[in-house]
Amino acid sequence: MKLITKLFAIVALLAMSASCVTTTAPSGALPEKYNLGSDFKEVKRISALKVSNWDQVNKPSLISTSNGSDFFLAVLARPLQTDIANQVIGIVDQKSNITAGFDKFFIRTAKGRQYYLIEKLYALSGKEQAKQIKESLGK
Repeated sequence: MKLITKLFAIVALLAMSASCVTTTAPSGALPEKYNLGSDFKEVKRISALKVSNWDQVNKPSLISTSNGSDFFLAVLARPLQTDIANQVIGIVDQKSNITAGFDKFFIRTAKGRQYYLIEKLYALSGKEQAKQIKESLGK
């Protein structure tokens, strides 16, 4: 019986380790079109308390609305596997800020949560620039 218990514990530990490995991708592997540093102001963090909306631009990027008039482009470390429309979404372990390279965006689906590291954050100048980004990066 002790052997079965130990074997179960080892299998459970391996399964948990494997699930952690598959939920995030290594940073720094973004396609060139998402390195927008020369065109947009890259920011390290934004206030999580003021974010009121997330809008999917394409598989690896989202636009967040903060205070109703501040817009930010969030580039994920890997593409979304599921569109965010009609899904429960959020930030993992958010305190008062969302920090690029640290915080994870999640989508809750019927199969469980899918986690995505927020690789970069860019401040956008307003609604018009948010529209332009959405059109240029496309779905």
